[in-house]
Amino acid sequence: MKAIRVKEWCEPRGLVLEEIDRPEPRAGQVLVRVHSAALNFPDLLLIAGKYQVKPDLPFTPGLEVAGTIEQRGEGVNGFAVGQRVIAPVSMGGFAEYALAPADWVQPLPDSMSFDEGAAFPLVYQTAYFGIVHRGRLQPGETALIHSAAGGVGLAALQIARALEAGKIIATVGSDDKLEIIREHGADVVVNYRREDFVEVVKRETGGRGADVIYDPVGGELGERNTKCVAFEGRIVLIGFTSGNFSNFASNHVLIKNYSVVGLHWGSYRRHNPSKIQEAWQVLFDLYEAGKLRPVIGGRFEMERVADAMELLASRRAIGKIILHW
Repeated sequence: MKAIRVKEWCEPRGLVLEEIDRPEPRAGQVLVRVHSAALNFPDLLLIAGKYQVKPDLPFTPGLEVAGTIEQRGEGVNGFAVGQRVIAPVSMGGFAEYALAPADWVQPLPDSMSFDEGAAFPLVYQTAYFGIVHRGRLQPGETALIHSAAGGVGLAALQIARALEAGKIIATVGSDDKLEIIREHGADVVVNYRREDFVEVVKRETGGRGADVIYDPVGGELGERNTKCVAFEGRIVLIGFTSGNFSNFASNHVLIKNYSVVGLHWGSYRRHNPSKIQEAWQVLFDLYEAGKLRPVIGGRFEMERVADAMELLASRRAIGKIILHW
């Protein structure tokens, strides 16, 4: 089969397309024929050797795919060969075939395309856990969502709207993204390069601040969240796409009675997988109700994976970037 390979730690132009042996599923695994694969920010870190996990070289990147079941390993009875599925994978998605643990795989809804299916798992699961499970957003509360034009940001925006947030304030990095973010449910959109989001949040909430702040960016932006979080608010740390960690003054956390909580969604696979299954059902129901809709910001042939990754790194894309064979 054809696969994108990382032979040494590299930038996107160092990736190699080559023929490798098609894998055989072991017990509890399925082999998926990949129709669509989605790019994620961790893919950029993985190929450069900068992620928290470093795979053995050589390896094939790619963390989520949609396709059809090609083969079932021993003990797998819940899927039929040829069935359309969504498959989060631990690695190997940028190949014609990918292995996935059967208990990670979900049937692809009839109304969902392969592209939407590939774009769905990681961002919507992360957003749901961040907004609902860790952020505990209640109807009527104010949510501040950073990097709202990215995959996890748009997913969080749609989920907050679907769960009846009172007001949603979203930040983006350029004016050309303002209107589409409003279309997806934001009440107020801030270009943080031109406007101080702290002042906007204070103005829009009468000085009270945001009840839930969803932050995939970190760094200095993350530190400024403390200036506009409400009393007993929740700052949810999703990641650090800025490349820098945020430092919080513990005395300020104490005085204002807010919480700073982390979310690494993948950890629930090990610690509480039943919570993930519960989230799938809610997310599919919201999708079928028309309240969630993956936004595809770019489609590329797999041979152009470097172009796709450079678009992701540029932060110019809106939503998810999809690769095809």
